[in-house]
Amino acid sequence: MSIFIAVIALLLATALVAALGERTGLPWPALLTIAVAPVLFIPGIETISIPAELILPIFLPPLLWSLARRTSWGMIRAQLNVVLTMSVVLVFLTIAALTATSMWLMPGVGIAGAMVLASAIAPPDPVAVDAVAGPAGIPKRITGTLQTEGLFNDAASIVAFNVALTALVAGSEVDFSEGFVKFLYSAVAAVIIGLVVGRLAAKFVNTVPDSVIRTAFTWVIPFAVFIAAEEIHASGVIAIVIAAVEMSSRATLTAEDRLSGHSFWETVEMLFTGVAFGLIGMSVRDAIDHAGTMVWEAVGIGLVLSVVAFAVRFLWMWVLCRVNRAKDRHDVAPLRLQEVLLMTWAGMRGLVTLALVLSIPAGTTKYHHELSVIALSVLTFTMVIPGMLLPWLVRQLDLEHGPDAHGDKVNAELNERAYEAARRAVQEHGPALAPESFDMVQEWLDTLAERRQADPEGSRQRRESFLRARKAAADMQRIALEAATAELQSARKERQYNPADVDAVLEELDRMVIAKDRHSLSMPPHFSQPD
Repeated sequence: MSIFIAVIALLLATALVAALGERTGLPWPALLTIAVAPVLFIPGIETISIPAELILPIFLPPLLWSLARRTSWGMIRAQLNVVLTMSVVLVFLTIAALTATSMWLMPGVGIAGAMVLASAIAPPDPVAVDAVAGPAGIPKRITGTLQTEGLFNDAASIVAFNVALTALVAGSEVDFSEGFVKFLYSAVAAVIIGLVVGRLAAKFVNTVPDSVIRTAFTWVIPFAVFIAAEEIHASGVIAIVIAAVEMSSRATLTAEDRLSGHSFWETVEMLFTGVAFGLIGMSVRDAIDHAGTMVWEAVGIGLVLSVVAFAVRFLWMWVLCRVNRAKDRHDVAPLRLQEVLLMTWAGMRGLVTLALVLSIPAGTTKYHHELSVIALSVLTFTMVIPGMLLPWLVRQLDLEHGPDAHGDKVNAELNERAYEAARRAVQEHGPALAPESFDMVQEWLDTLAERRQADPEGSRQRRESFLRARKAAADMQRIALEAATAELQSARKERQYNPADVDAVLEELDRMVIAKDRHSLSMPPHFSQPD
């Protein structure tokens, strides 16, 4: 019962703190972590703990799916260099630097023990980055790059973590060649699983007319994909991402599906993120109790490791900035020193780091009790503090005047494409459908009452003519909206557009479609048929 009460309390706190964050402009996940931790030191309040092996299977699938459904194959192809350089190479470089630093700070930990800790700390958490960076007003081009990085970097770190943990438990040396083979197998097998599941899921969704059933089905799929991939030692992270993108690219969704699905997954993401970050705050007291007198030493280690992680990330972002500018690229980040600083600051650790550290078996290293404090210190120095200062940093870096800072040019281009598609559809079908619509509307508005009294039969004929014209005008509107929607759905698959930009324009069209349908459904009977 105490677990049930604690979860409900966290859900309520999530809604309240999210509202506070919206009012203050501060990232609510960081606020929630800060708010929860001190409360747990009040006597009589019990902490709750979820088995470490269940943390990732419970929280990661829905949160990753919610993030992955916003991207597209076009964006992944356009940012393939981000996947390779930031989600793979940067993760392994960070693991190497943190492993060496951990061996220096913790004598006797061994390379396997140091690598286990380093692998847990290395990847920025996509959930933390998305939840904290979004409200800060970071330009979409930069958030798109950060989201692409976050979707795949957990895979590299988890494989490295498992290889090091196996060696640590067995008391043997880390086999790097075996780790490389496992990484390749994990990635390839996950891609295959994701493609197969995503395609089958899209076929199922396309055959089910009920939007509620379709939404419920997408809720279950992430968990099933994650479990299936992990059972064959493939990457559950990559499998979820690939399945979400494949399904989104093949499923035929209506305006109602897109709007309701967006609202549903926004709610899921907020509540699951709130509980996850609340659990991070709840871990503070237990970690301090276990560490005993070594608390401050562990905090110092966490601080040094955080600085090293930021330093490696800064150097790599600076290299990528030079490469992007040399290749004259405009669709990725970083492109300026300000963006290098921002993307370094946005390297926030979160749920994955905590879950991996908590899953380390007791007794495998003499620093076991300190590891939780080290992990929580890293989360504080890389997520809580940077998250609270991120809105201030965004203002100081003057990102407003960067290249296409808010995607205004892209939004204007997408709106123009939608308008041109609608105009072509109306020009193609309009003359056959309703050439007299405008005249009939004017005549009906001005003289309908008088002519019905003077000439009932003529009034009936004119009313029938008007209703035909009105129906034809509605058909033209439907054709225009369908053409504009189809054009934007096509644009969403193209690599030059960020799906987030396309979705923003598409959402406006979907609302117009829903409003049009509701208007026709609510029309009085005498407006829908002649007398």
